[in-house]
Amino acid sequence: MARRSERLQGKKDALGEPQMQEMTVGTVLNSIGGLKRARDEENNQDYDEDPDDNDGESPKRKRKRSKKAVSAKSSVPSSGTDEQPPKPSTKRQRMPEEFRKVRGKLGLLERLAKDVPLDVILEVFCYLDPGDLLRLARTSKDLRGILMSKTSESIWCIARGNVEGLPPCPVDLNEPQYAHLLFESYCHICMHSGRRETILWKFRMRSCKRCLWTFPSAYIDNAYYNDHPLSILYRHLDILPRESVQRRSSHRREQIGHTEIAERYKTEYDALETEDDRKAWLTRKSQERLAIANHSELCESWHRTRLEVRADELNDIRMERKEAILTRLEEIGWRAEAEKIMDAPFHRIDPFSDHKSVKQSKKLTDHGWHYIKDELVKLLSDHKAARLAQERSRLLSSRVSSFQKIYNVIFSEYDLRNPFPSIGDIFINKVFEALIWDTPEDEALTDATIRSKLLEHLPSIIAEWRAAKIQELVEIMKKSHPTATADDLHLATTVFECKACYGNPLYYPQMFYHRCCIHNRNLRLNNERVLPFICDGPWTSTSIDFSDRYSNRARTIVEACSVDPTTTTFNDICAANPLIECLTCKRDPPVWDAGRYFMRWPLPIIHDSGHDLNVNNLGEEEGKNIVAFEPSIRSESGSPICCAYCHKEQTTSISSLVLHLKDEHIDIIDLEEVKDCYKLQELQQHWYWNPRISLRWMGQPFRYKELPQLTEALE
Repeated sequence: MARRSERLQGKKDALGEPQMQEMTVGTVLNSIGGLKRARDEENNQDYDEDPDDNDGESPKRKRKRSKKAVSAKSSVPSSGTDEQPPKPSTKRQRMPEEFRKVRGKLGLLERLAKDVPLDVILEVFCYLDPGDLLRLARTSKDLRGILMSKTSESIWCIARGNVEGLPPCPVDLNEPQYAHLLFESYCHICMHSGRRETILWKFRMRSCKRCLWTFPSAYIDNAYYNDHPLSILYRHLDILPRESVQRRSSHRREQIGHTEIAERYKTEYDALETEDDRKAWLTRKSQERLAIANHSELCESWHRTRLEVRADELNDIRMERKEAILTRLEEIGWRAEAEKIMDAPFHRIDPFSDHKSVKQSKKLTDHGWHYIKDELVKLLSDHKAARLAQERSRLLSSRVSSFQKIYNVIFSEYDLRNPFPSIGDIFINKVFEALIWDTPEDEALTDATIRSKLLEHLPSIIAEWRAAKIQELVEIMKKSHPTATADDLHLATTVFECKACYGNPLYYPQMFYHRCCIHNRNLRLNNERVLPFICDGPWTSTSIDFSDRYSNRARTIVEACSVDPTTTTFNDICAANPLIECLTCKRDPPVWDAGRYFMRWPLPIIHDSGHDLNVNNLGEEEGKNIVAFEPSIRSESGSPICCAYCHKEQTTSISSLVLHLKDEHIDIIDLEEVKDCYKLQELQQHWYWNPRISLRWMGQPFRYKELPQLTEALE
């Protein structure tokens, strides 16, 4: 240690104790001349020493021999007549002495400080910024000795002038401390490395997000504010610095204080003896705080501008990198796909530009491209596959929508009193499935083509489908009536019910349009490519049963009408339109809904089964009075009836139906017969109930109040 101590002592003697003052590069050269001479003499002395002399230095650590070398050495025989060829040595070659331990001794910066003339070094320093000088000072002891000397202050000043817009060094910091605050990015509390851009200028320190919570609140924290000995003072004079920070995301900014500064001020204040000294101290601290606050505003503005400029620089580098990547992708045929990703409407940034290999703020090199090429190609290939799948899905959805629209138009032209297949039954047909899914994507599938295909194949499809589905109903009916035939489905006494919707009664052909029979597509549609595009599946009778209770009730009503239940159809009873009274529902005054309760077919089917019904058992005069009192047919369904000629759905408005008949069927109807009608039941031959609605929506019951009841109600 003696030699090193002599070197340090020589530097100390050469440097002396220079005072900090404003200097130029020339004055720095003159003041450091002694240091350069001392360093040259020291280097000459070191070169004359024996390199094997390790006095004063730590002993070298022995290198462990490798296992291969030991095993190779032990396997060589000590003697013998059979000589074997020598094996290649596995012992590692020793590094030449001049290349050992270069770190801190023979590094480039160390050699720069020793071999390059000092005036050249100082001239180089004048082109750096304070952050560069601070990092250079940590590379070697010689550079640190030069840069951390008070005589080098002018170098720091010149370097600070190289930074555009940088405020001058404050009086409470020296140049290295100021550079440390400006350019060192680690947290000054936990020493965590990385970019820490939260600078507390008034505290002269940086902090990470986590360490911001270690600072007390300037106004809320009791230990810092209310209980502090100086609270009564800085409430008025405001001598303690405060910082405005945002410690919570999406939260207002709050004022924080610094405990160490407060304690230091307390110590200084307590050390003062006279009241005048304390007042002068308070005035001085208040002025210092104001100066620091003004300087902090300048630093904050400079720092904000610096971050914005740096962000623009990094963004330019990212754009150059992305363009370079696009150029490389163009060479291998993937640029077009990348541009499609960037042109697509995304909520934020597109996946390609946001990819970790693309958004880096680093120029692209050949090695870097080789490293990210496969990953980007996989990204683009996956996106292309997904894009093509989406484009095909949109194309198929458009075709299915057009097909459904044209099918519904054709459907509206058919008589709904005959079963008609749903869209699910049509799509499972091979002809139309191939038309939608197997037509090439570049071939336009026009509405005219779809309509011509439907008109060509629908008649045969409907005939085949109708025969099969009617037979299914006959088989269900045979469970209760083994001798049933297809003709029995039309009878007024043949009523089915849906098990899926609590026994809802269904007449033929209502079940073919019932939602429970066609809506559950997943259970009956096994075609995976058709399934995602339609809501209705093929028709099924799994939820349909023959209803004995509803059929018996209908038989009672039919027999009361004095017609044969074995031959009378549902439409025959609708044409007869019997007036049926429920004697159980009759109510006497003074209730507001007093009167006799009447209804028309088929509402009695769903009326309470235990009630006593009176069917067409009225006198001629009484019947005329009741019919005159009966309102026009109403329904809560949107389109409860259909035109008997064009089969278009209609409302229960008599004026709307008359207008339709005049506009569309003037050559069929008798205009004189139609124009004087005021009730829908008077035009019964021109319309029929829509089989797609439930029985409960086929009309509404009404109450008939006899003349004495009306008189009592008026009184």
